[in-house]
Amino acid sequence: MTKIQKDGVRHIKEAGIHHMGKRTGYTLIDGEYRIAPAYILQFDAFTAQRAGIDEMLCSVTKHAAKTLEVIASQNKKLWDEIIDDIGLDASMEWGYYHNGVIKKREKK
Repeated sequence: MTKIQKDGVRHIKEAGIHHMGKRTGYTLIDGEYRIAPAYILQFDAFTAQRAGIDEMLCSVTKHAAKTLEVIASQNKKLWDEIIDDIGLDASMEWGYYHNGVIKKREKK
């Protein structure tokens, strides 16, 4: 049965068998357990926390991707400048090693 309350919100009242657990009550309707509001609030809080973390991770991932694009662009410009400056063979793949050492790498 559906009722429209004075607040304009539709509330559904279903017939079910009410049971008492160790700490709270629940209603059993067609094999589904309708848990107590105290538990519902806890699940809602966990869901909100998870959504917040998902949103934060999405934001960090987007920011990191943009930053990595900038770094890759700067890295390419630096290599182009070094290759031009000291006359390295541009068809070769070069690698930077510790203390300013640049040497040929095998292409992947």
